[in-house]
Amino acid sequence: MLNITALSKRYPNAARPVFSGLGFSVAAGEIVALIGESGVGKSTLLNCIAGLEAIDGGTIRVGDTPIERLDDDAMARLRRSHFGFVFQAFHILPHLDLLQNVALPLWLLGTAEADAARRAREMLARVGLGARATDPPQQLSGGELQRVAIARALVHRPHLVLADEPTGNLDPGRASEVLDLLLGQIRDSRAAGVMVTHSRSAAARADRVLELRADGLHDITERT
Repeated sequence: MLNITALSKRYPNAARPVFSGLGFSVAAGEIVALIGESGVGKSTLLNCIAGLEAIDGGTIRVGDTPIERLDDDAMARLRRSHFGFVFQAFHILPHLDLLQNVALPLWLLGTAEADAARRAREMLARVGLGARATDPPQQLSGGELQRVAIARALVHRPHLVLADEPTGNLDPGRASEVLDLLLGQIRDSRAAGVMVTHSRSAAARADRVLELRADGLHDITERT
């Protein structure tokens, strides 16, 4: 589902590249955790996979599509239809109720309103919030807001889910609960998942753990 080959990224006037020669793949239903020291380039790598930052070499394929060959409009269409995003900061829109927040990716894809509402209700039920579809986000806890974000990320059945510190704003108990939900939903939907996290205990819940260092990616799955 995701295949990265010889990936390199350098910022202008930087003494050295952020990373170079990176390669890994993620299959449907598989979750890979990315860990590493602060500033090593984990979020930059995630942004490159999402097509939000240009790369300087190598290939990123989502399915059969090499995204580095796409123009901005084509990349935006691919991102909208095939990517799901879960962030540390939730990014739930305060002026929309929960159903509307979850239905948003479907609206952007032109899904009929009735079908979008039905699928959004189904996803809210899957994350345990089916009875709160018309509630405003202001009435929810942080853990509940992240549940809404997970529902929104998966409602359009993406091929690839990118999560950047998805439990970073939650207390340990809520973090474990939300992580269970996120990983379970990714696997159930047969998406490929890439999760950036600073937590080795969270990373150990993934199928594979890759550590990004100055000299490249290292598979440390057996040591987490």
